[in-house]
Amino acid sequence: MVSLPLIFSAYAMILKNNFIFIIVYIALSLVTFIVYIVDKNRAIKQQWRIPEFTLHMLELSGGWAGGLVAQHYFRHKNKKLSYQLIFWSIVGIHMVGWILYIIYFR
Repeated sequence: MVSLPLIFSAYAMILKNNFIFIIVYIALSLVTFIVYIVDKNRAIKQQWRIPEFTLHMLELSGGWAGGLVAQHYFRHKNKKLSYQLIFWSIVGIHMVGWILYIIYFR
């Protein structure tokens, strides 16, 4: 699942000579991954947390793959149902967006 942004970005890069998608996905996934680590450490130390809205906006802007990896490796935000519903909706939005991109911009 995490490789899908790279596959779609490679499609855009190879067939459309468009590198912006791969740059955005990699950069925002790294940022989102780091923000998840910071939030997890703050949760452990019972400090002020990063708002879920911020995490979701990072995911929506292209960092969902980094969020997915962080959820898996750090077991963070992966059991909270309300968070997961929004997270997977964001992933779905990205998949629909890529399908539409492929259909309409071949």
